[in-house]
Amino acid sequence: MGFWGSFVVCRSEAPLDGLSAVIERHDGMQEHWRRAGGRAGGWQVGQYSGPDLADDASALVAELAGETGAPALTGFVLDSDAVHVEGFSVAGGHWKACLVREATEAYCEDDDEDFDAEFPSAEAAAHTAAAWASEAGRTPDLPGLVEVFAQEDSDLAEELLFRLLDELGV
Repeated sequence: MGFWGSFVVCRSEAPLDGLSAVIERHDGMQEHWRRAGGRAGGWQVGQYSGPDLADDASALVAELAGETGAPALTGFVLDSDAVHVEGFSVAGGHWKACLVREATEAYCEDDDEDFDAEFPSAEAAAHTAAAWASEAGRTPDLPGLVEVFAQEDSDLAEELLFRLLDELGV
């Protein structure tokens, strides 16, 4: 059985587990990483088990962006097979995408949502994610983003999320 849970990504000098947007929704971080950040340092990633953060991801990323003053992103991993990615920035607003599209679609079969409307194509997702990264002061790699969003196989989908962060320049 793979990992079920969320990764929360934000830029803040305050510890991630001390931000009220996260504390109000979850009682404990499993793991924590600080990412190399250059001139726009302070990027953090927290790993949280279970669906608690995913159930309210849209509000979470918006509140994190408000609390930290920087764009925020989450990735909800479904059994290490697929990832629902949600991001928010002040200028760009809320956006969604997925990693390992075919597996994500299989998990969403019972939803009454239009999958293609909810999760844009790899090309469209890459452009939206690149705009998010640019607003965050990062220099994204657009061809690399398209490649990550288009990838259809992965032993651990959460590894693709970390590759996505690399391509975003986070």
